[in-house]
Amino acid sequence: MKIFATQLYGVFQKIIEREEEALEDGSRLAAQGPAGTGRLLLYATSSMKGNAFNLSNHPDAPAKTLQVQELKDITPEPTDRAIILAEKKEAEDLQIITRHLQSAEVPMVVIAPFSEEDGGITLDPTDVWVQTHVKGGLVPDEKGKRIGSPSSLSTLFTGQLLFLHIKELLDELD
Repeated sequence: MKIFATQLYGVFQKIIEREEEALEDGSRLAAQGPAGTGRLLLYATSSMKGNAFNLSNHPDAPAKTLQVQELKDITPEPTDRAIILAEKKEAEDLQIITRHLQSAEVPMVVIAPFSEEDGGITLDPTDVWVQTHVKGGLVPDEKGKRIGSPSSLSTLFTGQLLFLHIKELLDELD
């Protein structure tokens, strides 16, 4: 347990250190929806839908934050902003979501364990990619296989960091 906790702390530190600029840019972008007439829409690939639910119902979630279960559920507007949560093996699903949002001219923040290039995704220059840098399990088992993937935890952590930055920005406007 201590190994997992220590390694998880390292993952969180890596996100803070390597993604500081992306987190700031992403929070400024995401805050534009609820600060104006738009909404903050949370999309997720299938394995991250639980995280999207947790973030959309979190006490620090900005007003007008909605989880989008299915693409057909909500019609995004250009005044909206979106955060997309994705997992490593779901790059194809992520491409479908990004194309949907791009066709509606909705700026987005993507949180994923891989880079934009590794996912084969091309974002608009105004969009933001935040990489969690998760490569797999953190703890070796007795056979040398690594277990204890922090992908879900690191995505939730990154979303929470965005929300804290967004709250600071929105508080400055009040």
